[in-house]
Amino acid sequence: MGIKPTIDITANEMLGSVRAHGMPRPNALAVAMPHQMATVPAPVPFRTPATSWGAKRLANYHCALTDMTNAQSGYLRARAELSKSFVAAARAANEVAELPEICESDTQIRRINRERDFLNARTEVEQARYGLYATQNEVDKLRKPRIKKALRTNAAAIDALMKAKIDMEALGEDTRGLDETLHILQHS
Repeated sequence: MGIKPTIDITANEMLGSVRAHGMPRPNALAVAMPHQMATVPAPVPFRTPATSWGAKRLANYHCALTDMTNAQSGYLRARAELSKSFVAAARAANEVAELPEICESDTQIRRINRERDFLNARTEVEQARYGLYATQNEVDKLRKPRIKKALRTNAAAIDALMKAKIDMEALGEDTRGLDETLHILQHS
């Protein structure tokens, strides 16, 4: 193993680099930088054999080690895939066992959806009916003042028809036509 090289940076060197890059203001407080030490690790030495036979042997050893590591990682990946397949098969078998419950819940979902659609249709009909009634009420509110005004203007006609009816009754004539007309004028 070798000696780990160290890099020492002093506070003065740090302050010098600060002044070079950004000039501090003259009235700024100068604070000394703490002493910092950074360690750079040395690379691990690699053994080199002295003979070519030793180098070939070492190369064969590393190739065999690589092949064995790849084979082991392939084996572990295959075992992981086997366990994933086993989990998937167990889930599928469990779903097959739960098939009657799944079908029953699907039926309930369809029934609930039909009920929801029916309720939505009824709501739309009720809203349309309410809109019709509200519109009719608004029309009646607009008509009432006009009807009252018309009744006030029809008062002279009603009085004249009443006088005519009394005269016709006194003479013994039929007043059904006058009665209908009076009824329409009084209730409109």
